[in-house]
Amino acid sequence: MNLRPRFLWLTTALFLVMGLVVWVMVRGISVSIIEQWAARYAEKQVLYDKSRLLQPVLREIALSRQLAESSVIRRWAMEPENDVLWQAAASELENFRTNFDDRSYFYALLDSGAYYHNNAQGEFTDKPLRYYLSPDNPNDRWFYDIIGQDRDIHLNVNPDVELGVTKLWIDVLVRDGERVIGVAGTGLDLTSFLDRVVDNQEEGIATLFMDHNGAIQLFRQQDRIDYASVTKGGEIEEVRSLYGLLDDPADQETVRAMMTRLRSSPDDVPTAMVTVDGQQQMLGLAYMPELDWYEATLMDLDTILPISLFQGLLVSFAVVLLVVLIIVQLALRRFVIQPLKRLEAGIEAVRHGNTPGEQFSGERNDEIGRLTAHFKVMADAVSNIQQSLEDAVQQRTQQLEELSQTDPLTGLLNRRGINQRLDEAYSQLQREGRPLGLVWLDIDHFKQVNDKCGHEAGDRTLVSIADEIRKELRPYDCASRWGGDEYMLMIQTDDGERLSAIADRLLRAVRQLPSAEGQAVTISVSTCIVQPEESLSAALKRADAAMYEAKQAGRDCYRLAEPA
Repeated sequence: MNLRPRFLWLTTALFLVMGLVVWVMVRGISVSIIEQWAARYAEKQVLYDKSRLLQPVLREIALSRQLAESSVIRRWAMEPENDVLWQAAASELENFRTNFDDRSYFYALLDSGAYYHNNAQGEFTDKPLRYYLSPDNPNDRWFYDIIGQDRDIHLNVNPDVELGVTKLWIDVLVRDGERVIGVAGTGLDLTSFLDRVVDNQEEGIATLFMDHNGAIQLFRQQDRIDYASVTKGGEIEEVRSLYGLLDDPADQETVRAMMTRLRSSPDDVPTAMVTVDGQQQMLGLAYMPELDWYEATLMDLDTILPISLFQGLLVSFAVVLLVVLIIVQLALRRFVIQPLKRLEAGIEAVRHGNTPGEQFSGERNDEIGRLTAHFKVMADAVSNIQQSLEDAVQQRTQQLEELSQTDPLTGLLNRRGINQRLDEAYSQLQREGRPLGLVWLDIDHFKQVNDKCGHEAGDRTLVSIADEIRKELRPYDCASRWGGDEYMLMIQTDDGERLSAIADRLLRAVRQLPSAEGQAVTISVSTCIVQPEESLSAALKRADAAMYEAKQAGRDCYRLAEPA
């Protein structure tokens, strides 16, 4: 055989070997980049989905607690035959109904089993007693099991056979001292809740919520939901659990270990690659101690960022590589070996997340030059994709941070947000001597506004006072809704007269606000200048003591906290 065919066979063999090696390396790099991005993206997606569930549910839990603790309704519940007490209780129940998201409530009494309910249409306003619960009826097990477990709050996805509805029920125990007298709460329509919170996802992303046993509570595939988990004592069908979605038993054990770890570290967001229906997916997991639920997000990487996006680059690379290997016959060392070493260095740089060096400038107008130019296109594409993904993660992180530090009603900072600002300002006070003053507001008799005028009027009052507070803020000051009817202003000053002037203006401004249906609104104010030698908690205690003095002085006034 002539030398030329031998070199042809040799170059062909080299092409096949080199092409396979490069394909494996580039594919490995692509998969590594995708998995690293997916892990970070999954963490942010899990936190985002967690906040989307908690925001509406925690509001309903808070209202359900207030319903269970209503003294007006509890007095009637202990004397259900008293018509006078019932009239007051019925009015209070209807007031709560209009504030619930689902515009419905239920109230069940333990002694008689009476089950009261009114729906969003108000069909049962005149006859809210719908039926009687019985411990002998399997459909009523949820009621007696909840009372038997003696936990104040339960979340239970369950169909109500008598009412013909399926909801995410929020159940709160009603107590008279230590004695349980019933269960009260509301429900969220399962289908609309799933559409709004769970199924509102990008393609390739699935979110589900489960209890501590792994039983699925919320999922877009409703036939996989484990209804009435609270009555089953931890016994669930595998098909209705997260473990039933996973193909590999090793993945199931991994998820169990992640759930166990989250119980002791609830702020962590662990991730793992698992197999679902034969496809590799990224699983992110978060724990919600407020609900004793877990949130799992499954991301199909082949859908979100398919490896096929890189195939065009691989084909181009293979074609150029063929040309380069033909040139080996002309100048093996000078034109092939050394350029391939540079190419290898560039691939190594990309594998480690760096960009190729100046050797890929593309100035040479030959096969090797074109080869490096195509590789630079691939490297730039990978770099651009990675940058785009990082930008998306950063944007999602910023949205979550803003959501977690802002009070949704007033638009001011929430307690978490102001605590972070206070820590920063206190550090600056310690390091640089930058002054720090506090103004603490408390709405006088705010419960009467809510009780007499309704929570909607109370919310308007909170927003109006927040608007007046903003007028007092300079660009470098900040304010927050400290608690239900409390506000905190953080002012960069050590001038007590300035703080007193702010307090006086706020007192006058609030007095001039429109009354809430005849219920006048006033505030009590305390001011405090934080001293460099005291702790922040000590300063807050002084401010609290000054607030107590303002309350004792008859409210609608302010007091300056005495220096420590």
